[in-house]
Amino acid sequence: MFKLKTFIMLTVMLATVFSYSAFSAVVKGTIIEESSDEGLRNVTILIKELNLRANSDSKGNFTFKNVKSGEYTIEIYGNGVERISSKMTVKDGDNDFDFKVNYKLVQLSDMEVYSSSRRLQKITEAPSAISIITSDQLQKATSHGQIGKTMEHLPGVDVVQSGMNDFNINTRGFNNSINRRTLVLIDGRDPSTPMLNLVEWNSLQTNLSDIKSIEVVRGPGSALYGMNAYNGVINITTNSPKDVQGTMINVGGGEYNTFRTNIRHAGSFLDNFYYKVTAGYSTQDQAWVKSRDTANGGRLEYDGLKPDLVDNPYASRKGFGAITNIDTLINNHKNAFNMQSTFRLDYELSDNEVITGEIGVSEYGNEYFVNQTGRILIPQIQSPYVRFAYNSNHWSLNTHWRKRYAPVPQVVMNYPVSSGENSDAILADLQWNDNYFNNKLKVITGASFEYQSIITAAGGSEALLSPDSINHNFSSVYGQLEYDLLKNLQIVFAGRIDASSLFETQFSPKAALVWTPVTDHTLRFTVNRSFLRPSYPEYSRLSLAAANVNFQIIDTMIANEFGIDPLGLGSLRQLNVGNPEIGVETAWSYEIGYKGVVNERMFITTDVYFNQRSNFISNPLGGLTPNVFLPIRYENDQANLRLKEELNKLDSALFDRFSTHPTSGEAGFFIAPANIGLVNEYGAEIGINYYVLDNLLLTGNYAYLGFEVIENEAKTNKILPNTSPHRINLGAEFNSKVASLPFNIRLNVRGSQEFKWIAGLFEGTVPEYWVVNLSGDINLTKDLNFGFNVFNLLDRRHYQIFGGTILQRYATANLTYEF
Repeated sequence: MFKLKTFIMLTVMLATVFSYSAFSAVVKGTIIEESSDEGLRNVTILIKELNLRANSDSKGNFTFKNVKSGEYTIEIYGNGVERISSKMTVKDGDNDFDFKVNYKLVQLSDMEVYSSSRRLQKITEAPSAISIITSDQLQKATSHGQIGKTMEHLPGVDVVQSGMNDFNINTRGFNNSINRRTLVLIDGRDPSTPMLNLVEWNSLQTNLSDIKSIEVVRGPGSALYGMNAYNGVINITTNSPKDVQGTMINVGGGEYNTFRTNIRHAGSFLDNFYYKVTAGYSTQDQAWVKSRDTANGGRLEYDGLKPDLVDNPYASRKGFGAITNIDTLINNHKNAFNMQSTFRLDYELSDNEVITGEIGVSEYGNEYFVNQTGRILIPQIQSPYVRFAYNSNHWSLNTHWRKRYAPVPQVVMNYPVSSGENSDAILADLQWNDNYFNNKLKVITGASFEYQSIITAAGGSEALLSPDSINHNFSSVYGQLEYDLLKNLQIVFAGRIDASSLFETQFSPKAALVWTPVTDHTLRFTVNRSFLRPSYPEYSRLSLAAANVNFQIIDTMIANEFGIDPLGLGSLRQLNVGNPEIGVETAWSYEIGYKGVVNERMFITTDVYFNQRSNFISNPLGGLTPNVFLPIRYENDQANLRLKEELNKLDSALFDRFSTHPTSGEAGFFIAPANIGLVNEYGAEIGINYYVLDNLLLTGNYAYLGFEVIENEAKTNKILPNTSPHRINLGAEFNSKVASLPFNIRLNVRGSQEFKWIAGLFEGTVPEYWVVNLSGDINLTKDLNFGFNVFNLLDRRHYQIFGGTILQRYATANLTYEF
């Protein structure tokens, strides 16, 4: 099979090379900012008739190779420059064209996005609610180095922080301490952990200074992206080697002994080969993490928290030695660290065809996360990946392998378990697109396949799953049709079929109408279905939940009292187990949205939505699935009442948990998840960007979320959206580029109303909080930039997840040198 794929790929490559060899013209030039006479990076250059695109590199240079001679229209746009269009005559040989442009207001109508339809289109025409963070905005955030932080001011995006580097990012409602409802892609690569299906934001092999753009699609995306795009899609694109030729060095530091450095070097050889090498390292003290070991001098930062456990005979904490004090554990793991490196090689078959090979690895550790069980210490995680891709005008192939390995057990600090992971995932996605009838009909179709292998008995940890060595595959086909019913009215149909050895086959449809009554103003209506698969522990977990119960004493007493045969059971385990019959979460979503340029200075986006969510995956509880975990009972009703009385003396939940495991037949006290509930969720989002002056931008957005629980079979499992009903962001930015000054400064205010949070063992209230963030940068020379960030400027101490760490002020600064 591999040889056949290789043969097909080589055939395509050779055919492409020969097909372009007849064109001998080269078009090259530089995009120059008129007032400073300096080259501008990341400006888009389009040869309209050939649909050829290029981006200017760090010095403003661009190149098109193998262009047919003739008359063409070239357009220059993007990156906050004035859009220009010019005719050019291309002759055989080299053709040099330099273009001088002026900075102008960054118009929404100039921005292009990919994630809504898996193709480039104007953001105002996208059939979904979508936001984009541009390369310029990301450049200003390199001081703090935290990718998650860059999205917290977007409308409808819920970014909550539970520690110095632990983020949970969701769109709209129903966030979680281990949120996995939003798909994240980096250059088409899924960086999520295979076992839990979530993203560790501090473990990404990409450093912030090398990201070109971040697109966030709010609302379900399963029709094109499948099972993980339940609430939305975050699409991260890094810089291609061709666009960042040269070297960049970034060094920074700040409070809590923070030190961070990144380096990137990109070059070329043999005319069509472009390479990029990146490396990064960061460290900081986990000064915000405090002991909750109340038995040994620790304290609970706020009401409702669970204390840490030190000497727990049921825990498997191999590799740590004797743990006698949580303070000692924290002190031994107080220096969070992250190391990452990548190497990427691009081979240009033509201006519109590129083959990419990439390898990367990250290692991080001494991080403290919050999951549904409690705080968890991650001492060390290694995550390598390999990616291969082919991209052209009509075809896109993206394949990758990724791994997560924990060489040391991950310690749950307030529960009798530790865990490990040695997981692998291999994915391939092939997509084709074209247009017909003078671009009135656009077609996208594709297929994907993924294989995952999970082992949890890794790094000295005992197995968390049973069976522990698990292998599953996922396959899908998808497609989308976009048709212009009228010049200003577009209809969109999309659908995806996902099949797996893990869940029943799912069909996710989508339909949308996009109407443009006047230029740069669009209204849309969208309806779609999405689904979320359970994690592997929710299917097949098997771990101790508490101490064994000596049931023989209770059994003998009841048998003698009622003159019946005993059940004949002795010491029984209390286990947290998976549910082999658990199904997927599902949602139907209905949205109405508006995007528009009200005038040259004001851009508005508004979205109203209604989601009907069903089959929530509950917390592990007893008695939720009596058809799966068969209850163990006496034949005598009075004996069962006596049994309940005796078990209640130990734990009021034991009677419901007393059952038989469906796979092993073991009798015990089991807690397991189940599908529960029907919930109506509704909300609204509005965002406004207003240029008071050419160099002064004011921003504001507001998100409202409401919900109603229609059904909930498990009264002991509350259903909450874990999201504030009212969230607001306000900002002001002074842009020096427009004013020809050497500095920029930004001020943001973020507010969240009080809300309830429930996730596993954690249930409580997150109080209202308001946070002020300040950042800025100044060009010391043409190639040297100084930047700073201060999060929580006023040091208003608060927590954003119930169970999370108290957040404090955090100031960092950095120097960036490019040459």
